[in-house]
This record gives sequence, structure tokens and C-alpha cells, in this order.
Amino acid sequence: MSNKPFTIFRFLKNIGIMAGIFTVLLLFFFYIYLPATTNHNETITVPDLIGTSFDNIDELLTNRDLRYEVVVDSGYSERFDPETILSQNPKGGSKVKENRKIYLTLNANVPPQIRMPNLINTDLLNAEDILISNGLKRGEITYVPDLRENAVIKQQLEGEEIEPGNLIYKGSTIDLIIGNGVGIETFPIPDFLSKTLEELKFQMDGFGFSNFEINYIPNDTVPDPVVYKQLPPMGEVVRKNQLVEVWISMEEPPTEEEDKGDN
Repeated sequence: MSNKPFTIFRFLKNIGIMAGIFTVLLLFFFYIYLPATTNHNETITVPDLIGTSFDNIDELLTNRDLRYEVVVDSGYSERFDPETILSQNPKGGSKVKENRKIYLTLNANVPPQIRMPNLINTDLLNAEDILISNGLKRGEITYVPDLRENAVIKQQLEGEEIEPGNLIYKGSTIDLIIGNGVGIETFPIPDFLSKTLEELKFQMDGFGFSNFEINYIPNDTVPDPVVYKQLPPMGEVVRKNQLVEVWISMEEPPTEEEDKGDN
């Protein structure tokens, strides 16, 4: 047993020695032991796997001391082949510790189905935006005579009209039938009076009338088959799809055989 008398100096000296030993142990634990057991400052760069076939994942990850797990909910993109990587977490280029698990989302084998949006009466630019937002592609555009200028008249899939709400595959190509606004054009009515039936039909076709009516009513003062009345009258300005009526001196319309014989 030490016979040295107790002094404050000796007490503080002992405390200092103990604190020093504790500090050394603490520094050893955090800066030598812990880094050695956790590979401190030793990281692995995660490869960019987007667009990579799932068949190559083992080579790219396992060989780098990384693990992976496929997310149950797959996605779909027409830009990639089936069962290629659509997304990953962590992202490519991230620094991680070895044995880190990388979560992968695969491109589905079959595109998901969506409901066909309603594009009818929508202008062309807006229709294109709706198709893109629904994961669909715009196909061929066909213009047809219609007062609805630059608006969708019909929507078609593979040549068949597709109704709004029908299920179709995402990524499908939709063809659009668009109105060209021809009905908005106006022009003066030509003179049909004194024309024969054959001349009348030729003239009608030449002007592109889509809405005309021929009334077959005999007239004693006009030889058969000649036009003796028309509405609207000659010179009146009308739209191209407006109804045009003519009256021709004739008992009844010619039969198909008579019509072919005239041609």
C-alpha cells in the first residue's frame, strides 16, 4: 500500500492519465478498428444498367460484390426490348459499399392496356398532345371534306374506327381523319337551266357538289330531259355542301341500265 499522502495534484494527474488512455482507445476504435471492419472509404461505383438485358445482370452486379432485387411492379417503354432494365435504385454512378442491394425495374413483355381517349371534334394539335400523354402514337392523317376545319372527324386503329373507352395497347398507332373545312368555302351557283340530265350530272361532279337533289317532274313547255328550274338560282353564293335542287322534265329517273347506256 502506498504511503504517499493524498494531494489534489496527484489526483488530477491520475485523472489525466485515465482520460488520455480513454482518448487513445476511442481514436483507435473509430479510426483503426471500425474502418478496418467496415471497409471505410472503400466504395463501389454502381454501373448504369438502364437498357441492359436482365440476362447480363449477374455479370454486371454480382461480379462487383453487389446484390440486386427485381421490383414486383414492372413498367413499360416501347424504346426498350422486353425484360431490359427500365430503372434502378441507386442510380448509375452512385458510390455504395460492397454487398449493397440494387433495386431493378424491368420492361414488361406485353404493353399495358389503356382506354382509348375521345379525340372527336378536337383540333389536331390538341389531339396529338392527348395521344402523347396517353402513351399513344399519331399515325397517318387523312383530310376529308367537312365544315369542322382541322378537327378530328374519326379515330382509327389498324384501319378500323376505334370508339372512345375501348381497351387498346399502350404505344398503339392511331390514324386520324381530319376535316379540311371545305364546307366553309363559298362560290356562286352556276347556270343549270336547259342542261340535259347527262350534262347536269357532269356539271355537278365538276363542281364537287355533295348535297344535291334532282326532281323528275314533266313540264309541257320543256323537252325531255332538260332542266327547267333550279334552287338556289344562278349566281347566288352558297357553301359547297349546301343543298342544291333542280327540276328536270322527265317522268322518272332513268334505270341503271339506261344510265349505263347513256354513258
